[in-house]
Amino acid sequence: MTLFLNLITIVMYFYFGKLNPDITVFGIPSTYLEFCFLGLSLQMIMGTSLATVNGGIYSEILSGTWSYLLYQFNFVEYSIGSTLAGVFLSSLSVFAALFLAYFLMGSFYVISIQKVMLVIILFLLLIVAHMSISMIFASFTIYYQKDSGLISLIYQLMKTFTGIVFPISLLKGFPLVLSRALPLTYGLETLHSIVLTDHYNWQLIATNCSILVIASLIIGTIAMFLASKSIKHSKKHNKVDWY
Repeated sequence: MTLFLNLITIVMYFYFGKLNPDITVFGIPSTYLEFCFLGLSLQMIMGTSLATVNGGIYSEILSGTWSYLLYQFNFVEYSIGSTLAGVFLSSLSVFAALFLAYFLMGSFYVISIQKVMLVIILFLLLIVAHMSISMIFASFTIYYQKDSGLISLIYQLMKTFTGIVFPISLLKGFPLVLSRALPLTYGLETLHSIVLTDHYNWQLIATNCSILVIASLIIGTIAMFLASKSIKHSKKHNKVDWY
């Protein structure tokens, strides 16, 4: 499944690039490089946010140190700390790529202080949303003491259907429904609106940010409930020191 989705992503990347290298987004001409750089950068950072908590918990379980970890930190503290650390490292590579792009091709983004503030708020909302999803799968990892592997599937769906390499306006039917079920779609749509246009679409920004806030609250609440139940189950059945 992962290989198949990767092939689809690669094919779409080159197809839409050859079909129309000057894609228009929100009525504003934008080169394909500018469009894709935003999507690929956000994918890298949010992919880290999506995988960090679950991957970290699973690594602690395999190494036999997760009971000590939970003794030192509660689940929320660990989730926030590990996610921020991972996102920081991912962001460094993005800024390095952006600096290289400026160095080789010159400036192709015009970003004001107001845009920077909006982007920071958007990033925080996206990080919380994807961290909450990772916490849900980490709860299942704690409960069953093994990784389900579903994070990788969600990541591949995120790469393919959230508008990273082509506008989601090209999607129809079920792919569009699937796209709208993923938080990154709203974040990337908002990021394109902020960075690639000269005039803000405040209605779009407010609507998408509200959706991200509501989604984060719902997913985060579910994640906390499942994590609490999973930890209690592990302690009850002596799985805390299972390894």
